[in-house]
Amino acid sequence: MENLTLQRIKEAEELFSSYEITGRELMRVRNLREKLESSKMTVSVIGQFKRGKSALVNGILEDKILPVGIVPVTAVVTTVEYGDKGAAVHFANGVVKETAFEDIHTYVNEQENKDNHLNVTKVSIKCPASFLESGITFVDTPGVGSMHEKNSEEAYSFVKESDAVIFTLSVDSPINQIEIDFLKNAKEHAAKFYFAVNKIDIIDQDELSDYLAYCRKFIADLMEVDDVMMFPVSAKKGIGVDALKEAILKDCKTQSEEILDSSAKLKLHDIVTSALSQITLYRTALSMPADEFDKRFEEMKNYFTEIKEKTLDMPEEMRKNKAVSEAHLNGVKSGLAAKVKELFGIEYHYDINDVSGYGIEMSQEDNLGSKVEGLCDNLNETLNTIFMHREENAYKVVRRINDLNRLVRKLVKMRDEK
Repeated sequence: MENLTLQRIKEAEELFSSYEITGRELMRVRNLREKLESSKMTVSVIGQFKRGKSALVNGILEDKILPVGIVPVTAVVTTVEYGDKGAAVHFANGVVKETAFEDIHTYVNEQENKDNHLNVTKVSIKCPASFLESGITFVDTPGVGSMHEKNSEEAYSFVKESDAVIFTLSVDSPINQIEIDFLKNAKEHAAKFYFAVNKIDIIDQDELSDYLAYCRKFIADLMEVDDVMMFPVSAKKGIGVDALKEAILKDCKTQSEEILDSSAKLKLHDIVTSALSQITLYRTALSMPADEFDKRFEEMKNYFTEIKEKTLDMPEEMRKNKAVSEAHLNGVKSGLAAKVKELFGIEYHYDINDVSGYGIEMSQEDNLGSKVEGLCDNLNETLNTIFMHREENAYKVVRRINDLNRLVRKLVKMRDEK
């Protein structure tokens, strides 16, 4: 029998599929359903910068696959899954580039990829570590609280994908407000927490005992629980790492269904809340005066013309190259979504496809110019529909508003369900 959480996720998926402005939420809830059905767990290592997260990941995997350093290193999310050893870099335009392990630092190192100017969305790694054999997706995230604001944004964003979290602290610094705020955010999305207190090799046993007692009491109060799972470790020297790893593997074996179900409930609540916020923004946009609407639709049409002309100005050999064309289409999608956000204040979602097929020519039916024009035409039609631009049929307007109100009522009920 299908569990209640999965039923609610499918109900939300059906609701979101019926309305254009909830495309991003539809994508998130569809991914959530697929994850729950496949029973795959995501375990993320998160925390403030320079707490030794990457070194801890290496220690758990028993392999030095991630770069570590004295300065903030991790600029983008790195995922690790079980498989033959290999690595790939994923870019915002959909391009996926295989890379050697010794070159990973080029993309994840803050000094080399400053503020992620290379537009890397993630680095994905395959590794034959025993820790990953059960299907765990292990994730190293950028540290929060450094001078690099984008790192914090990436870390906060990926917390929403985590089922279990290794929250990394360090004995060389007491828990601070940055970590408190991050932990408060994380507990709204992840169902299981392991607290790794790193660098225990630099203090004596009495100091360590005092630090652990302080952290355990403070964090338990913050998490509103009786006790927390705390693991003193030295990622650098490998001390205590096995105990942390064994605890996670034991929970994955005995509590995976419970953890995934609790995590899915938290994520569904966040998705539904996000949809309600999106509808609020949409209603605000609808209240714009007619002349302001006309002005913004005209600006949108000018943008359509601009990107069509840029496409036609591309050299013919680039337009005929399948991979280059797919990457360009992904860029057009991102640009269109950003323009909708700029002009109308709402999120508009496009699927960004992985890019492959370098050296393969486009067929005549895959004409790039026609595809870009199709994207623009479809978006123009959708915007006219959802904003009822110059819609004179009162019945259509009333019906659409009533449909939206019904959607809101259903989402509020779903949000408030325990």
